[in-house]
Parts: sequence; structure tokens; C-alpha cells
Amino acid sequence: MDADFDREHEVAELRQRLAALEAAVRTRDDFIAVAAHELRNPMQPILGTAELALNAARKAGDTCPPRVIQMLERMQYLVENYVVRATRLLDVTRIESGNLRLEPRPTDLSALVAAVAEKYRAPASRAGSVLKSAIEASVVGFVDPLATEQIVDNLLSNAIRFGAGKPIEVRLRAARGWALIEVQDEGVGMSSEQQARLFGRFEQVMHHRHGSGFGIGLWVAGRLALAMGGRISVQSEVGNGAAFTVELHTTKPDGAAS
Repeated sequence: MDADFDREHEVAELRQRLAALEAAVRTRDDFIAVAAHELRNPMQPILGTAELALNAARKAGDTCPPRVIQMLERMQYLVENYVVRATRLLDVTRIESGNLRLEPRPTDLSALVAAVAEKYRAPASRAGSVLKSAIEASVVGFVDPLATEQIVDNLLSNAIRFGAGKPIEVRLRAARGWALIEVQDEGVGMSSEQQARLFGRFEQVMHHRHGSGFGIGLWVAGRLALAMGGRISVQSEVGNGAAFTVELHTTKPDGAAS
């Protein structure tokens, strides 16, 4: 009887501890979500002001010193990078809590991918890389536009970070009911062991280099693609770069919610 009582008591204590830990995790995730939201939102008008100032400086022509334009370009890049990081933290908490809400609809992927690629030409150039694109016209995907934009964002920023100053190419094509977005670099590459861990949460597989991110960009990209019924794969060898392929539906999948 005493042994049974002791086991029941231990089980009850373990359940209480588990419930307390789960509550603590929920509280932590709620705090991170609120903090990320509050830190990100004030930066949007600052980013808009930086863009307006940069456009005005460029239009001023010779009356604006080149150094001022360079400083404004740098400020725009830093604010954009800050917003991306805050958005990634917010996405992590939404994914983990099951509160990620996507709204897939027919989307002009050709225009979307081209716009993201254009945004990354200057950062790629600063890193010494030439960003090339081969985008098939009139490719439409049944996707959430913001989620898809973030996937391409994450892949391009990753390619720039580990591209070793070599050319980077983003491609888009349609094939058998799928839209294929491909981002390829010629940088440091990855071993098969690193690839196996690549899409893990908070995973910086390039630990021999000092990355500037949280190590969650590819994890978020993978989860967003999966939430839209798609997938991401990678082919890479150490020293020979990496090629990421995102497969997304071009039409509404059978059984998808309206």
C-alpha cells in the first residue's frame, strides 16, 4: 500500500511540475511575441522616413555629397535588418503556439520574387556578390504572399551571408503544378551532417563562421513552406556552395480550406 501511495504521490508531483513548466513556456512565448511586436512596429515609420530621405538625397544629384547617400543607404539597411529579426522572433512564437494564420490565394510569384531580388541587390553588392535572376514570366502560385516573401527573404539573406562574395542566383519556374523558387550561391557550402541539422530551430550550422542572425531563418522558412503545403530542399557540398529549392502549389491543393 505504501509503495503504491508513494508512486501516486510522485506521479502527481511530476504532473504538477510539468503543468508549471508548460505554463512558464507559454508565458515566455507570450512575452517574446509581445516584445517582438512592440520592438518591430515603431521601426516601420523610421524605415519609411529613411527611404524618403534616401530618395530625396539621390534626386538632389550633385548638390548632395556622396558620403551622405552612403550613410543613408547604410541606415536603411540596418533598419531593414532590425525589422527582419523582430519579425522572425514573432514568427517563431506564432508557429510554436499554433497561432500562425496564413491566407493562401492566387499570387503573382514572378512579380513577388523579382521585387525581393531587387531589394537584395544592394546588400549582395556590399558583400561582394553579384545577384543574378532568371525569373519565368506569369508564374502564379496559390500561396500566402507575405509568407512567401519572407521565405525568399530568408534564403537570399542566407546566401549573401555564406556566399563568400561569389555570384548568387535566384530562379523561378513552373513545373507540373508546382512553382519552383531556387536560390543558389557558390560559397562555403555544407557537409551532409550540417544539412541534416539545417532546418532546426536556433541552428547555426555554420558555427565556424560568425553569423549575425539567430539561426532561425531557415527553420521559419521551412515551417512557412510546410504550412502552405510546400517544402524546401537543399543540395550542397563543402566549398561548392548551396542550392535551395522551394516548391509551392500553383493551384489550390485538394482539401485546402477556402
